[in-house]
Amino acid sequence: MKGNKKILVAIVLMLLISVTFTTLAIYRSSATATGTIKAAAWSVKVGTTSMESAELTFGYDDITWTKITGKNDTIAPGSEGTIKYTVDATGSEVDVLLTAELGDVTGLPNGMTATMDAESATLTYGGTMSKEFTITIKWEGTVGDSTTKDGTDKAAQGSTLTIPVTLTARQKLTTD
Repeated sequence: MKGNKKILVAIVLMLLISVTFTTLAIYRSSATATGTIKAAAWSVKVGTTSMESAELTFGYDDITWTKITGKNDTIAPGSEGTIKYTVDATGSEVDVLLTAELGDVTGLPNGMTATMDAESATLTYGGTMSKEFTITIKWEGTVGDSTTKDGTDKAAQGSTLTIPVTLTARQKLTTD
């Protein structure tokens, strides 16, 4: 009976240990989570045209003339005017850095200049999200011009003059 008693004690101990550890093992928890984030919107337009697809050109009718000496949609020495264009980033949800630069204007006739009022701007999200840029075109000309200048001016007659402008918009980062 002693042997059976030892076996019985061993079985009871195994049951107690089993029940104790099993009971502790029942309390388990796990969780899974799914998170979502939304990327900020990016929308930059020149006028009403998306900047990504903009192939904008301007002509005589797009210029606000302060002085015009040419006839029939032409300019001549003594003419002066401005072109205004607006870059609008209202749909963007980030700060936007704008840069505008005139390209090579060395091919313009002698005495003609093209200048821009501003070359860069920062549009701050939550603030003003548009910027107007102005290009001024001026073709000097006076009665006292030299024969050389008159010859240069005459060489431009009938030609189409090109003033290239490059606009760039990029997100402003905290390191900018």
